[in-house]
Amino acid sequence: MPLAELFVAGCLAASAGSDWVVARDLAPGFPALAAVKPETPLAPAPLAGARRVFRVAELRRLALGLKVEAAPEQDICIERKTAPLDSAAVLEALRRQLPQARIEIVEYSRQPVPEGKMEFPLSGLRGTSADGFWTGWVGYAGGRRFPVWAKVKASVSEVRVVAATALVPGRPIAAGELRLEAGEFFPQPGDIAASIDEVAGQVARIAVARGVAVRRQWLDPPREVARGDAVLVQAQVGGARVELECVAEGPGSTGQTIPVRNPVSGKRFMARVEGKGRASVGKGDL
Repeated sequence: MPLAELFVAGCLAASAGSDWVVARDLAPGFPALAAVKPETPLAPAPLAGARRVFRVAELRRLALGLKVEAAPEQDICIERKTAPLDSAAVLEALRRQLPQARIEIVEYSRQPVPEGKMEFPLSGLRGTSADGFWTGWVGYAGGRRFPVWAKVKASVSEVRVVAATALVPGRPIAAGELRLEAGEFFPQPGDIAASIDEVAGQVARIAVARGVAVRRQWLDPPREVARGDAVLVQAQVGGARVELECVAEGPGSTGQTIPVRNPVSGKRFMARVEGKGRASVGKGDL
């Protein structure tokens, strides 16, 4: 094997936290770079698992541009160093997201990863029983992410609000349609309601099947205005307050904007719900 190929076979290491190959990285194979600031960027760094080869002609161009002498007479290879995941590090990353849970790793990705911080966001957790699949990443070189995964057994002790019967979207939820369930559960991404009081009277945004734990993000406040309701719309015109009875063409809660229609002129416009049967508009909208 030629000397140049032997040199390329043993790659230099790219800086772990940088997205660039800098002078410091090439200096072991390009001694003249000792005269250049170590953080001087030379070229984009390779992705994890890939190599970047600086050919002799490129090294000579770098030497000329940096005004240094004695460019190497052989190619230089550089790569981002990787290493296999450590199970203890994987478990630590998982527990950062669910410190209260009991977690057992069944299997995890074996592909070598770059140096960086490992993250397993709750949004990457999937599972409905004791077993689950959790995806995450190792962050490196600024904003780059290297994907990782783990198969886990996990459970949490908690009290949940569960639909005792199917919940219909758009309709206020009665307390009798709910029940509390305590036990060991597979962790679920999202904010599970823990008391009936915080759910009863709210409106389901989606259909919730019987036996499903209710998440807070599925709920909306009760609507003060329903489609077809008469709505007293107020507007400030100059120094006077004008009121007009309109018809709601969509449902809404306090603070939301809904379409309403002036039954006299037929004009349709948007109004802000202020309470039960009340709304307001800006100047000139009536």
